[in-house]
Amino acid sequence: MMKKTYFIFLISLFLFSCKNDKENEDFSKTDEYESMVLGIPQAQIDSIRKSEEKKQVILKKVSFDIDSANSVDLMLPVSNYLKEYSFSGNVNLTDPNSTSEQNEAEIPTTISIKNDFSDGDSAELLLVGKSNNPNIYPVSDIKKFNEIEKVLLENKDALLYVDAFGRKKMYYRQYNPANSTYYLYTVEVPKYNDQKLQYAELFSDYKKAQNLLSFNKESLVENLTWEKIKPSVSDLELKNYDVYYKSLQKELKYFLKNNDSVNINKDRIQLYLYRDEDHTKNTFDQVTILANSEYSGTFYDLNFENRLHKGYFKQMYDTNDEFRFVKKISDHSILMSATRSGYSSNETNYYIISSIKTEKGQFYLISPTNKDGNDLTALMNDYFSKNLKI
Repeated sequence: MMKKTYFIFLISLFLFSCKNDKENEDFSKTDEYESMVLGIPQAQIDSIRKSEEKKQVILKKVSFDIDSANSVDLMLPVSNYLKEYSFSGNVNLTDPNSTSEQNEAEIPTTISIKNDFSDGDSAELLLVGKSNNPNIYPVSDIKKFNEIEKVLLENKDALLYVDAFGRKKMYYRQYNPANSTYYLYTVEVPKYNDQKLQYAELFSDYKKAQNLLSFNKESLVENLTWEKIKPSVSDLELKNYDVYYKSLQKELKYFLKNNDSVNINKDRIQLYLYRDEDHTKNTFDQVTILANSEYSGTFYDLNFENRLHKGYFKQMYDTNDEFRFVKKISDHSILMSATRSGYSSNETNYYIISSIKTEKGQFYLISPTNKDGNDLTALMNDYFSKNLKI
């Protein structure tokens, strides 16, 4: 009797389990489940994708040294840069359960693609390697070796998907038969609180991947302005930049008095804003004076009252170090260079100085920049000095 009762219990348990599996399977096919996985309705995702597809692409050519004898050229948005990375990414290219070791010569070089607000080094990775197989690491393998809950886009060389943990990921492959080189671009979008922002970043990265080897689309750097670049900057980057410049806006309006200053210094972004009391009282603009005189001398030799070395430059340069006008960027901004004397390298660095006049007085905004004064910060500073917003 006991055996019979136990047997009935096992059958009941099996049938109950089958029923639950069936219910789970049915639920996974519902709109409710899809909405839960995606986070927002599919229609909104489609709208975000179309919006990103329409965005203008502003690209620059970037070179990366793989080793002493080899380098790789890529096309990236002007706000991006490359960094060496030596670990695997968040998308499995091979079977994660495999115990076989990969031949060292077959292991691709991993490069981190970053912007000023990248969350760590592994969010966007580019793997570059050599192979005679043009179909190496096919999309079918990526689908097999990763936990994919919902495919957002799939074609021969690309896979965008949401994984079992709700993370938005991308895999994109390109192969150049001319030099037997493959490029694998993997992305895991950081989990921002805003789902729309996550999808905007994912499709922005997809467009970036499509243009990695578009060497015919390089923009002329001498013609770049913030007005031209802004439409091509990702929503996430734009939102983060806006936080800093809105902070400067408040400092100008409410807080900076006398010779007060504020220094925003985070990773690759440095914005030094200060008010000059003497220049305010005397309606004086050092940007105009430096430009008109094409100044070349030392900090000490500056023949007008100023707070340049007393403020921003004090921690980096001595009064006898060289300070030189390079060029006028606009009526509001100039490019200056500074060189430390007495050092074997005589390293020269470049700075944009922007003049800002408001009813509160005379202000100056200083940031490091490149030798042409046309990196993203310089373009934003110049625009901000005229419009007090970006």
